[in-house]
Amino acid sequence: MATIGLKNLYAALLTDEALMTYAAPVKLAPAIEANVTPSFQNATLYGDDRAIEEASSLESIEVELNVADLAPEHYELLMGVTKNADGVIIDNVNDVSPYVALMFELPKADGTKKLYVYYKGKFNPPATEATTKGESVEFQTPTISARFLAVENGDWRAHLDTADVDADAAVIAAWYNAPYVPTPVAP
Repeated sequence: MATIGLKNLYAALLTDEALMTYAAPVKLAPAIEANVTPSFQNATLYGDDRAIEEASSLESIEVELNVADLAPEHYELLMGVTKNADGVIIDNVNDVSPYVALMFELPKADGTKKLYVYYKGKFNPPATEATTKGESVEFQTPTISARFLAVENGDWRAHLDTADVDADAAVIAAWYNAPYVPTPVAP
């Protein structure tokens, strides 16, 4: 079934990539639009005058989020900056954005939803765009972009359709408590 929305946008600071541990997720401003584009590098092996093998490798995942607002505390989390003693955020060329996980859901018309988590990405400061108020008022909202990568074990995304009969109710209920990490298989 097709999705009909976008909501519950969360970010969680990656604290240990090898163990896939994260700080508590933080709910960001209401989401307006999300564009997530995985980019793959493809290679073709030719022999006997034809293509005989194809291989691909994930390069990165480009993410663009349009949100209702970018609160100072969310800017600090995503950009890795802090306010000074005067309460002012100063962006510096030496700032380093931290790696974060991104979580959200896509509701469906039947009341179920698709849940997503992207494991490791860095956000860039948004461009500043503004338009003067004229005869009518137009909302102006920030768009932030990020580049996501796979974590050390190769995982780059987890997703779950809550309509799937195999979907674990406990996993669904805990989706926003922490980025989903698979339960280790007992030896």
